[in-house]
Amino acid sequence: MKKFRGKLLATSLLGLTLLLSGCSDFSGIRKPLYNGEPVAPNEEAIEAYQTSREIVGTEKEFYFRYPFSAAIQESSLAYTNADPVLLEEGTYTIGENIPAGRVSLIGNESVFTSENNAVHVGNLMIRDEAADVYFENLFHSDYGQLVAQVDFIEGHEIEIIGDDPQITAFYTGEFPEDPYVLMDPPELLVNLERLDFQQPIVTDGASVTLTAGIYEVGEHFEAGHYHIQTVQAPHNTELIRFREGEEPAVYELIQTVEMEEENVEEMSKDYPTIALQNGDKIYPSLIRTLQLVKVAE
Repeated sequence: MKKFRGKLLATSLLGLTLLLSGCSDFSGIRKPLYNGEPVAPNEEAIEAYQTSREIVGTEKEFYFRYPFSAAIQESSLAYTNADPVLLEEGTYTIGENIPAGRVSLIGNESVFTSENNAVHVGNLMIRDEAADVYFENLFHSDYGQLVAQVDFIEGHEIEIIGDDPQITAFYTGEFPEDPYVLMDPPELLVNLERLDFQQPIVTDGASVTLTAGIYEVGEHFEAGHYHIQTVQAPHNTELIRFREGEEPAVYELIQTVEMEEENVEEMSKDYPTIALQNGDKIYPSLIRTLQLVKVAE
């Protein structure tokens, strides 16, 4: 037994000696490798993301699912106050089947239960004359967004697919008291008085709250530096900023949690900040609520 303990002690001392001698040349944690080659951190990308959650570098390309229409860069259209139009499954040519103009869109609600099943789900895609995508939104009570604001530009084509989709286009900046007047909302929600909705744009002092859509800075809200304070969406998504003469910029939008009012100011130093100029167009994708709060530059 004593011989065994002696051998164990000698082995332990030898191992400790080797470990210490190896550590004498330690120069820090090894750089991460890719295919056996060291990878240097992209400091520019790290700083951009920490400041505004902007995605730069090669990763940015993953956020572009299709080519965007150049028409996004054009000035926004005016609200025409034309009569509202109900859009259902099918294809529409703007200027022929439906009027052009800036519209506020609202999709019908759905109930996904076996007892009161009433589904109105639709994906709306707008393409220009070259078939490039101008706008897309999934109108879905759970996995999409039911409110959006966008321009209906003459010559563009709207395609709606889904399960009994019903989407009303109002040619006004705000919805009327009953925006479901052209639709057939689920009876269960009507009886429970749970047909709530939000306006596409709400401005309150330094705060502007948007839903999904395409908005022009200087036209729909003021230019400036904004904290991205509230993000409510079915999942993390992105905001794409279009600026004349520049490549589109992509900002990741991470869902936020509701906080007590006294904690908002304390957390404000951690909010990502985005700088927006007059003439910029922003495209928050699949957003239910995007609250931007203007801050001093």
